[in-house]
Amino acid sequence: MIDELIKLVREGFKSIKDHRKYNSTYSLEDLLSAGFAIFSLKDPSLLAFRQQFPTRSENLKRIYGIEQIPGDTALREGLDGVDPVFLQAQFKPLVDRLRQEGMIQKRQVLDGYTLLAGDGTQHFCSDSRSCEHCLTKQHRNGSTTYHHQLLGAVWVQPGEKTVFPIAVEPIVRQDGNVKNDCELNAAKRLIPQIRQAMPEEKILLTLDALYTNAPLIRLLMGHRISFLIGVKDGYVPIQVERLTSEGAMKEISWETKDRFCAIRFANGLILNGQNQDLKVNYLEYMEVDPNTHEVIYFNSWVTDLPITEENPMEMLAVARTRWKIENETFNTLKNQGYHLEHDYGHGTKYLATNFAMLTFLAFLTDQIAQCLDEAFQKALEICKTKRALWEKVRQVFDLLPALSMNAIYRFIALNRQANHPMLE
Repeated sequence: MIDELIKLVREGFKSIKDHRKYNSTYSLEDLLSAGFAIFSLKDPSLLAFRQQFPTRSENLKRIYGIEQIPGDTALREGLDGVDPVFLQAQFKPLVDRLRQEGMIQKRQVLDGYTLLAGDGTQHFCSDSRSCEHCLTKQHRNGSTTYHHQLLGAVWVQPGEKTVFPIAVEPIVRQDGNVKNDCELNAAKRLIPQIRQAMPEEKILLTLDALYTNAPLIRLLMGHRISFLIGVKDGYVPIQVERLTSEGAMKEISWETKDRFCAIRFANGLILNGQNQDLKVNYLEYMEVDPNTHEVIYFNSWVTDLPITEENPMEMLAVARTRWKIENETFNTLKNQGYHLEHDYGHGTKYLATNFAMLTFLAFLTDQIAQCLDEAFQKALEICKTKRALWEKVRQVFDLLPALSMNAIYRFIALNRQANHPMLE
């Protein structure tokens, strides 16, 4: 499975038109495949990737299809000019592969919906280096920091550890714009990507309260994407307060060993005073200390899906699954071997963004392998943790000739020592 995914990514790279106007020793697909290999192998830096060339060059050719291994400068300069839109297109073939494996039917919520979680994260920050696309932040002491962010849409499922990024949109200063970009603007560009990646599926997108506004909700509805979005203030809570005073809110409550829990909901509320025609349904969840009556946890959401007596518990589980994009995605990419925030190179145009996109592509192939590749699963079981698995993969990759990544996983799963002659 993993080798099919790597080949799928390589084939996608072949379809990207070379932006360079001069002949080069290295093909663009080799440059892109080398960048992908860095994050697939979880090398902590370009230097670490380069230092192993003498022993890993043949495996790079066999497994990643890299005919000519580029140097650091050629790699950075080549990737810097690739428009990220071409890398964004590489997620769909991998999502199609999941569909072929029947994962759409296996991972559904609320009577047939595919659940996506959306959120933004920072992946580059500097007080000295910048490019035309950097976001800027002015500090009180007069200094300026430059940074790049991105907005991701990740396929999640309650109770499942694996997650699948299906779309990633850079949050960067747009061409010709003197103002910073923002998550809301990026979301307007991300939503069509989501529908392109999943053209026929019933999609439910969960977002935080930043996105509770009429233009964004209408955009979601225009792309046939249902929503479950956090809400904190505005006209909806005012209506909820009135319904509560009238005793018109529906409630489901229960007690655990140390707290009282309650779900309350209502349908057909007006989103805001300026959009009387835009109706939403409201769900809230509260946990209270039974001894002190102190509220331990409270959250609330709006949705276009009808809330009935039968589905509030599942809807609550779905709403709280949004945190998987932070825990199982961004935290994993930053702290469990992918080095998302490490500075592999900033470039003058798109390099920092493209390195982040390649990281997400490598993460997606790993997540699919973890879900569907038996050899990967057995190797992970032997190594116990992802960090240990990545380290073992690099060791075997650099030490032994291999016909495939699957062969490396199978070797690790056997938990045997390589049979080499004794060094004297």
